Amino acid sequence: MLKRWYILFLLFMPFVSQAQNTELSPDFRQHNLTLYNASLFDPVYSLDRNDPRSLALWTRWQWQTVDGDPTTLLFNYTHRLNINSAGGLGFFQHNTGLFLETGVVLNYTYNFELGPGTSLAIGLNTFGFQRKPADDRFQADPDNPLPQFDVPNDFILQFAPGLRFQYYRFSIGLVGENLLDYNVTANEKATNASDKVYLLHTGYRIPVFLFGSDRDSYVQPTLYLKTIPGLDDQYGLTALLATPIFWAQLGYNSFYGASAGAGGRFFKDFSIGALIEFGSENSLRGDNTSFEFVTAYNFGNADLRRRVIGFEPTGEELAQVTPVERKKQREEAKAAAEAARQEAVALAKKENDSIAAVKEREALLAAGERKERNRKAREQKEQDSLAQLQQERVAALQKRSDSIAAVRREEAMALARKQEEEKRRDSLAQATLAAEQAATEKVVPQPGEKYEETTTEDGLTPGYYLIANVFGTKKYFDAFMKTLSGKGLEPKSFYRSANKYNYVYLRRYNSIDEARAARESKFSGRYADDLWIFRVVGQ
Repeated sequence: MLKRWYILFLLFMPFVSQAQNTELSPDFRQHNLTLYNASLFDPVYSLDRNDPRSLALWTRWQWQTVDGDPTTLLFNYTHRLNINSAGGLGFFQHNTGLFLETGVVLNYTYNFELGPGTSLAIGLNTFGFQRKPADDRFQADPDNPLPQFDVPNDFILQFAPGLRFQYYRFSIGLVGENLLDYNVTANEKATNASDKVYLLHTGYRIPVFLFGSDRDSYVQPTLYLKTIPGLDDQYGLTALLATPIFWAQLGYNSFYGASAGAGGRFFKDFSIGALIEFGSENSLRGDNTSFEFVTAYNFGNADLRRRVIGFEPTGEELAQVTPVERKKQREEAKAAAEAARQEAVALAKKENDSIAAVKEREALLAAGERKERNRKAREQKEQDSLAQLQQERVAALQKRSDSIAAVRREEAMALARKQEEEKRRDSLAQATLAAEQAATEKVVPQPGEKYEETTTEDGLTPGYYLIANVFGTKKYFDAFMKTLSGKGLEPKSFYRSANKYNYVYLRRYNSIDEARAARESKFSGRYADDLWIFRVVGQ
């Protein structure tokens, strides 16, 4: 059936528009997708290239003017499910030159953490589309009949799996664009094993410090190789500069030529951009130029550093005991010890009185000759009383022993509190001395070193703070702190009223050498991303 359509296409070639006089490749021609709808390039890109919750439209006019039917169109919604998975749903239309494919695409990706800075992402694009002839406007001359070909509109299911291995900023991935497909209408495979399209790509993300942050701005070069059945292999390179305000990209494809594009973000959530791809003759005429247009709306926060109204920074909580509180604690401990001593004395007096009573009753029993008739009854009664007194004596002795032990425990606790207080004062004195030394240290920033210094900062202890990230949004600040805690770290933070940002740091150091050593060692190998130093000279 496919061969018949190729014959029909060749017969109609002299009659159709010259806008399609160069052979189109059957792939999606998505090699310029770097930021929005990039999951069509590789399904795993829904994790980090598309915005977490965004609706994006991408169109590409291949060797046509912008008022013609788009050669390729993708209207796609992407949703970040959690920290390790994302998905999306979109509508697409794709013109291969011979067929027009119209349908939907479903995306899902999951990322497996293999170790510090190492991960493996696996994704899948599932396409379901109707395939029909791309141009049925030609009407045969009744005087010169041509053979008729019965080509139905086929419904195709196509699966494009992809995987990507990432080690810190370096990544390498592989995609099978039509690895599995099935013609539901004809009840057979849609393509043979020799007709598969494969894409191999590798990239490296380089953070750049723009607009007050080095995490939202970066340069991403990507090198790729694509094998297309019936055509020469394509190779190319794209370079993307992305910032919170705008993005720009340059590219080259061995088959389509060089490209350049740019776009901007407006009203924090709306984005729009365009790209032009120049043919081999570097001309804007004929089939040598292709146009691409992209627009997107982000349902989340476009500026990840935006301050949330009503958010109050927590800062670093320091447990300190004032001299008045220490005096009160000592008085309470002394009063408790005196009460225990008095209770012990009372118990001892009660015990002596009980013993005297027992002796007096024994003397009365010795003088029992006077009433012989009641001797046995009185003797039994005295024996019962003696037994009861003996039990009370044992109980009193035990209570006395417990009271003495309680007094000794209180004395031991008071001694331990005193030692702890002396130890805390020594530690505070050492910390104060170290902070004074840190405040007088002279620091010369190294070439290319990310270093910031301030004289005073909202009561912070002077020293060198190893900064991991800066936030203005409570949601992302809380998520980042939770992520670091889940990795076994103990992150801390402070709030700068000067710029209204929250700074997340791993530790404070008293010297620049200690801070630089911790930064260069990636915090002893426990934190893979970038770190920089923020110094507070005085309080």
